[in-house]
Order: sequence, then structure tokens, then C-alpha cells
Amino acid sequence: MNLISGKRPNVLLIYTDQQRIDSLSAYGDCPIKTRNIDMLASEGVKFEKCFVQNPVCGPSRMSFLTGRYCSGIGVGTNGMEFPRDTCIPVNRILRDYGYETAQIGKLHFQPHAKRDARDIYPNYGFDRFIVSDEPGCYDDAYTKWVEMNKPDELPGVRTSLPPAACRYHKPEYAAMPRNTHEPYVFSADSAFSHSAFVASETCRFLRERQPNKPFFAIAGFYAPHPPVNPPRQYIDQVDVNKIKLPVKSQIPEVMPELQDITDDEWRKIIQYYLALVLHVDDCIGEILNTLKEMNAWDNTLIIFTADHGEYLGDYGKIQKGMPGYDCITNVPMIFHFPEKIRPGRTVKCLIEAIDIVPTILDYCGVQSPPFIQGTSLFELLEGKTNHHKHEVLIENFVPYGLKETTVRTEQFMYYCNSAGQELLFDLQEDPRELHNVASRASYQNQLSDMRKRMIMKIQTAAYPNRETLAEY
Repeated sequence: MNLISGKRPNVLLIYTDQQRIDSLSAYGDCPIKTRNIDMLASEGVKFEKCFVQNPVCGPSRMSFLTGRYCSGIGVGTNGMEFPRDTCIPVNRILRDYGYETAQIGKLHFQPHAKRDARDIYPNYGFDRFIVSDEPGCYDDAYTKWVEMNKPDELPGVRTSLPPAACRYHKPEYAAMPRNTHEPYVFSADSAFSHSAFVASETCRFLRERQPNKPFFAIAGFYAPHPPVNPPRQYIDQVDVNKIKLPVKSQIPEVMPELQDITDDEWRKIIQYYLALVLHVDDCIGEILNTLKEMNAWDNTLIIFTADHGEYLGDYGKIQKGMPGYDCITNVPMIFHFPEKIRPGRTVKCLIEAIDIVPTILDYCGVQSPPFIQGTSLFELLEGKTNHHKHEVLIENFVPYGLKETTVRTEQFMYYCNSAGQELLFDLQEDPRELHNVASRASYQNQLSDMRKRMIMKIQTAAYPNRETLAEY
């Protein structure tokens, strides 16, 4: 990697939560126009098949930011603390090379429910560390920001506690709905939403940073994760008539709370979800404009992605989780770097979220430590190859509980859990993953091959650099 005039580039990671890839107009037919994210895609490189390593927030983020599989770091579900003694996130690597680092907004390296949000959050090696993992339900950096700037707006940003947190905290604030199928209008001014908070604090960092040092910054947006409560002006921008209804599976398992939802109600739910996306896109525009104002545009590697998707009614489900359908695990991934990445390209081969950290290190002229399990995308981004991986791995596991694993190739998606339940989808014949062919006689050779791929992939994931030198 040749550094530009000996100067290491800045890195800005824009990280949303629970965002489907089809919620962006950059990825095709979509009822909204996400103009700022679309601009990053048209002037950069868009990946169509980027898969996260876990279908829920915490472990997906820990895996992503360390470049390691969930089995490798030992975290497979929400509610677990980032293993500081054994894992090193990318910001700590870059800090040793002179980078000023910032984390703003959602990080999810700590449990949400069983902790007091007023406690000091470990800073994990970031120089500027402003964390708010949930919008409005705790007295954290976000609510204090609202209180400091316009205290009259504070009641309007309050939300209910997550159900798990009610076991540990007394509900003190608004009794508002929290789930995907319960949309409502944000009652405060949009300038005081959580998304606006993340944009404002990220812009402040960009203006106040040390100009003689490169930076690595994460803008951690919570939206479009529920509660689905966009500001009114964004709801009105979504054309309900263009919304597609959820995909129905051959497996007639519909979550009880969704059984009586009508088509019109689904259109409203999706409309509000997309309105959250529009609001985030506007907030991203503010950050991008600030980069340009600070003359940091040309030498900043910008990465846009999400930690996982949202069922949004598909397969009779909401929220996220296994078995790892594409709507949950296939996330948007966009790279933008004017001085180094040739614009306007779409990459269609399989990549994994753990591949991003070694890519960042390559562009920053830093060697990848041996514990990193991802493979750099540098040659793909430089146009030197059009192939990357044969399969991707998605895991979810709880301590002393169910283990679930999915392996996806270009043609097949295979899922198996520790109770022996299997799914196999032929994506060539069934791209919407509607028909499980695991029991069909005509697919037994493919089933055997996917089982073998899963075993080999798990071996790679679970035993990273554990060897000890010995002579016998």
C-alpha cells in the first residue's frame, strides 16, 4: 500500500442499526431516495453480498470491529460484555500509528439491560468516547445532550425501557411502544432525535480534532432500529403506494403479535421504518458536508454499513435473529475514497463483515495482526480481482444454550442448530428463501457438501491462532 504523500488517510465508519439492504435506493427498487448514501455509492464502490457474522447487534459489532468470527471472540449473543482481555478493536491498533480516534453514538460493547447507563462506560481505547446505545430510555449522553441544548424537548425524546431492562430498572419515562410493528411519530423536534445527536457530535469532533493527525471515527446511528418513531416530515416523504408487502414463507409460522396485522397496517409500519432511514440519510449529509468544510474529503476513507437487517414482516417475523435469511444478514456495504478508489463500481462476490478491519489497515498502511480472521478487500477495491470467498459464516449462540450456524455460498444457504434442525435453500431456484429443500432426495449431495463446508468454516472460526509451539 502506497500512502498518499506519506500521509495516512482518515477513516470514517458510518454504522447504522437494523437496516435492510433494500431500504436504500442505491441497491435498486426502493420507495425512497437516499440521496447522500446513494452519492457515496455512485462515487465509490458498492458491495451487493456483504454478510455479517451474527444476526443481532452486540456480537455482530464486536466481530466487525475486531475482524474476528464470533466463535473466535467467544461472544454469540446480546447481553455480553466485550472481552477486553482477549480482543483488540481496530481503533486501538490505529492509535499506535498516530490516529486520533472517536466513538459517537451506538457501540453496544456493554449489556444494555443489566447496567446503569449513568455508569462510566469503558472507553476501549477511543480518545473521544460519547456513547448512547439506546435512544431516550436512560439518562445517558444523548438525553443529557438534549437537556443541555433545549430542555423543553426532553419529554418528547423519552421512550420506554426495552423489555429485558424492566427486570432491572424501574420504568421512569414514557410508556411508548417499542416494537417494529408499533410505529408512532417522534414528538420532539427532529433536531433533537438520536440520529441528529450522532450527526451533531460527529461534526463537532471533525471540527475540533487535531488537524495534524489522521482520525478514525465511528458515527454509530441507532436508527432504523425500533422504536419506529420517525419525525413527521420524513413520514410524509414515503409513498405508501410503492411499498412492497412482506414475503410469506412456505412455513406458516407467524409470530402471535403479527397474526392480525392487515396489509394496510404493514404498509404503515414499513413507511415509518423507511422514514427513519430518510432521516438518517439527511444526518449523514450533515457529516459529509462537514468533512468537505474541514478539507478532509479527499483523504478520508468513508465506509457505510449496518450491523444486521430487520425481518419487517418477512417470513412472519419482525426484529432480527436466526436462521440468517438474507434480509437479516446481507447488509449494505459502501466504500468511498476519492484519492484511491475508482468510483462507480458494484462488487457482486461474497464478502464478510470481518473483512473490513484488514481492509482499513491496508489503506492506512498498517500490518494486520495475526489474530485477525478477515481477508482484506484491497484487491477487490483496486479492481485486481473479482472473487473473494467461496462461503460466508453466520453464528448465534448463548451460554449453555442453543447453538445456531448458517453457511451461505453463491447458490445455497444452509442452516443447522445444535438440536439438529436443518434448512437448505437453493438460491438459484428460490432467491427469496421460501422453500426448504433439505429433505428432498435430489438435494442430498448438496446438503452433504454444505454440511462439510460448515464444519470446515467453524473449525477456522473457533480455533484462531490457538496453537502453542512444542517439540516432542
